[in-house]
Amino acid sequence: MKTTFLSLLILVFIISCNNNHGVIPDEIVKMEKDIKSSPSDKSFLDLNNKYKELLKNNRLSDEERKEILSRAYKFFMDSGKDSYALTYLTELIKDFPGEQSMKWIKDMVSVFDKKGSSELSLLMKKLYVKNFPDDKESFTDVRSGIDSIDFDFDKYLKGEGEKIFADLETTGKLNVKAAKDYVNDCEAFVLIAPADSLSPEYLFKAGEVAHTIKSYNKTFELYDWILDKYAGYKKTPTALFLKGYILDNELKKYDDAKKIYNQFLQKYPNSELVDDVKTLIKYMGKSDEEILKMIEENKGKQGN
Repeated sequence: MKTTFLSLLILVFIISCNNNHGVIPDEIVKMEKDIKSSPSDKSFLDLNNKYKELLKNNRLSDEERKEILSRAYKFFMDSGKDSYALTYLTELIKDFPGEQSMKWIKDMVSVFDKKGSSELSLLMKKLYVKNFPDDKESFTDVRSGIDSIDFDFDKYLKGEGEKIFADLETTGKLNVKAAKDYVNDCEAFVLIAPADSLSPEYLFKAGEVAHTIKSYNKTFELYDWILDKYAGYKKTPTALFLKGYILDNELKKYDDAKKIYNQFLQKYPNSELVDDVKTLIKYMGKSDEEILKMIEENKGKQGN
């Protein structure tokens, strides 16, 4: 009996030694090891995709999700892949707000400083100082200025928004860089002050701007942020509707659009947009001629 028990203990020890990476699969551990010895753009892309796939698991606990995001952020940051790293850092701040996000926000500021994004870095410092007044030791250069404490973000954002359309009359074009800066500014505010009553509104405005410059992935990301974190916001149903509408009318991804439309009908059966959604589903993928014919046929049936 003692021998059997001892053998069992040894087996458990061996298993634990062979899988001491927590929730991180051995495949990812191996990919990281291979990258360290022979890095390439493709290997980083493959690793990023593998991490994204892992994070789609809805059964992950909060601690497991935090572990995955933290590891991915650190690995890409240490590897000099700032863009990948920022993706996971952003998710950390989104999912674990408040005091626990303070270090990550400061890390993000450091990344933007490193990337030369001085305006965004300064904005985040001002927002941080205003929203975390008890942290007297961080960003002392900004904290010493009165304007940082009384910083009016809404006024600042309106000024940034005007830059998007400043050259429209003379060039006939929007300022795409100003539009991207506007979106970044809105995201920065919400990351630092997620509980602010204006946060979902800023995300919605950012979504409109991203849509205007046809940055569709960013548009969907912003609308998903609203759907995930601000279910009670008055425009949340509209955000879901717009996802479907863009997929339907602009990207012509009808199957994806139909899924979103049906999701809308299920979640918001009393919305004033329900009839519009049903009509869009009915005429989805049809040409103008086909739609006109269907309308005429429907009129004929009603006349009979």
